Amino acid sequence: MAGALLAFVGAALSIRVLSGTLPPLQINIVRTGGGLLLLLGALAIRPALARGLDIRRAYRHIPRNVAHASAGVFWTVSIGLLPLATVFSLEFTAPAWAALLAFPILGEKIGRMTMVGVFACIIGVLIILRPSPSTFDATALLPLCAALGFGLSVLLTRRLTRTETTFAILFWMMVIQLTLNAVGSAFWPAAQPGFAALDSHGLLACLTLAVSGLLSQLCLSRALHLGEALLVMPLDFLRVPLIAVIGYWVFGEPLDIWVFIGFGVIAGGIVLGLMAQARKIEETAL
Repeated sequence: MAGALLAFVGAALSIRVLSGTLPPLQINIVRTGGGLLLLLGALAIRPALARGLDIRRAYRHIPRNVAHASAGVFWTVSIGLLPLATVFSLEFTAPAWAALLAFPILGEKIGRMTMVGVFACIIGVLIILRPSPSTFDATALLPLCAALGFGLSVLLTRRLTRTETTFAILFWMMVIQLTLNAVGSAFWPAAQPGFAALDSHGLLACLTLAVSGLLSQLCLSRALHLGEALLVMPLDFLRVPLIAVIGYWVFGEPLDIWVFIGFGVIAGGIVLGLMAQARKIEETAL
């Protein structure tokens, strides 16, 4: 989980560094293209990983990756425009979106405690956004759109895990999203200089993004495999205070007390949802 924490922070910092030079879709090309190269290297070292790859089933991965790629674009744009702590706090509403979408997609009923957790997340978002004519910033809706896409991709990933291996999910994720980003980049307005303008710091950020983008997925998946979500996921909350301190020292971003209060309410809602899920699993086992 510590690896996932550092990887998410490393990816965000890399995106912030690159946002002045590369358009969002080109930044995501770096992330997915670099991740694909790393996976191909792993495949060369361990050919047995190819057993789970079947191009005839690749189409099953398309809906999940359309949702995840769209969320990735919103997340990338958000990091370039908003304080990092705000982006990370609002991103944590993804479990609430996943809970609300679980019934229409997977047919899962929403329990009472889960709904309480979702309501807490909504209150937390309102605290962070403070929607009034004097304080509301419409760009803050971007990380909420990202969270919606991430929540949807989580549900679609759960459906994929019934038939697909972890390596296959990651491999087709990089292939499909690299294709989507490359095609979309051809139509994205070129407001930034592009790859030709990258200096040594930009190239280092590209390398960091390529590695951290893949490691965040691997570490989080491994952590959830080894430990219960109720114990593992709260550790991920450390991302917000960590990125807030980094944003303050590196980029001079203000420490907004309302963001921390709102995030605390969102975190409480997520824990309530995890407790309800754990209780449901325990009752099923009995």
